[in-house]
Amino acid sequence: MKASPQEPVAEATNEQVAAKITESSLNKVSEPAQGNGTGQSSEKTAKSSEGISRKPVWPDYFARLGQPDAVNWQYQGYWRDTLRVWRAYYGLVFRHPIVTFHGMRRFYTSLVYRTGTEEMGKVAGPLFFILTPFMMLLTPFVSMLAVAVAPPFMKSIGIEFPAMFKPFKFMGWSNYNVMLVTMFTLHSYKQHRMDWDPIMAIKHSSKIFWNDFFSENLPDGHRATIEYTVITDGRINGEIPRDSFVIKPATGGGGNYLRTMTWDEENGVYHCDDPEKQPGEASTYTPEELKKWINDTYHGGSRTRAVVEKLEVARKPFPVSSVRVMTFNAKDDAELLSAVFLPAPEGSNSTAYFDLDTYLFNYEDGTIGQPIRPQSDGKLTGVPVPEMDGVIEACIAMHNKLPAHVEISWDVILTEDGPVYLEGNIMPPGCDYKLSVFKRWANFKYLRDKLLQDV
Repeated sequence: MKASPQEPVAEATNEQVAAKITESSLNKVSEPAQGNGTGQSSEKTAKSSEGISRKPVWPDYFARLGQPDAVNWQYQGYWRDTLRVWRAYYGLVFRHPIVTFHGMRRFYTSLVYRTGTEEMGKVAGPLFFILTPFMMLLTPFVSMLAVAVAPPFMKSIGIEFPAMFKPFKFMGWSNYNVMLVTMFTLHSYKQHRMDWDPIMAIKHSSKIFWNDFFSENLPDGHRATIEYTVITDGRINGEIPRDSFVIKPATGGGGNYLRTMTWDEENGVYHCDDPEKQPGEASTYTPEELKKWINDTYHGGSRTRAVVEKLEVARKPFPVSSVRVMTFNAKDDAELLSAVFLPAPEGSNSTAYFDLDTYLFNYEDGTIGQPIRPQSDGKLTGVPVPEMDGVIEACIAMHNKLPAHVEISWDVILTEDGPVYLEGNIMPPGCDYKLSVFKRWANFKYLRDKLLQDV
């Protein structure tokens, strides 16, 4: 996920910033949006100036308090982590074999659609009727094998290793995979019951889809990020804008192959200072050199489509940052699961990291709350976010238009001109925090029972 840098502006107090945002953004949200049905009531707007009116189902869902080694995807240690994750996985397999079969078959089929092509997905559909019983028994062992061979294989074929995966330890990553399969088997069982076609995983995983979806469904005062152009098989549909922008894959995340290009009008070049870029990769490009980089990077293999989006700017006093809102729909209506504020690491424009200085929200007064990472200096605690109430309500309303998804994590930048929506993440949503589910057995049991309440 790409965040946005902060341009220098005149200093303002927190109270002045809050007043400006309340007047320029929230007042617009209070009026029903024409034709999209997501406008907010005046009562909701009045409450938003005092705090966040909707309370989260699980406020510390993102929290990893007291877990300084969580960056390596380990919580209680090798054996305790493994016991907890495998217990959850095999408990689901043997206690609910029918649920597991239908959910896992649909999950793996959707995964093939998402990471491959439509043709591959059509082949995988009937194939997983045969393979799923074996995968039910062997997934934890397959995960260990995959973790052992993936890094050297990616390196051998020249695939950029995502920044978020670099600090992994072997069993931490393996347990992470098993945990994801467990949770998304439960998620996908809901999609099975709704007769949701797995091919939708292609559409709903595309940043192009989310840009269009936001444009059609956001309330007044909120907008999607500006999509300049689309890259298809290494070719740009149109011209590269003479502006600062982000290039990122149309599908996928993890911060890999995301590049920030800052336009230098005086010298006629683009600058890229991203610390994520590969060794030996250029820092300055002419327009023609950038076209060549795009062709070389997004031509062939799984990387054939990308989007070029405007580099949005967070408002003062926020640094390079975004907010992530997690919404949850187990049965009928979406709820707020949790929300956090994510400043990017120093020098980076990406928030796709595990060791972010993550903050919860104070729902009572609508401010940024306590940080949940041990290294935090807590300097953003208490900053007012009066537009957050409207952001959460917009996310809830949009999730209700996509009821087959159990969880959606929404990435939003708070700008001087109101909230700007980057994307929704559906597979896996909030995966960088999902190990929190397995910090305590009660966490997993809570979500499992919610999703199996009618089984």
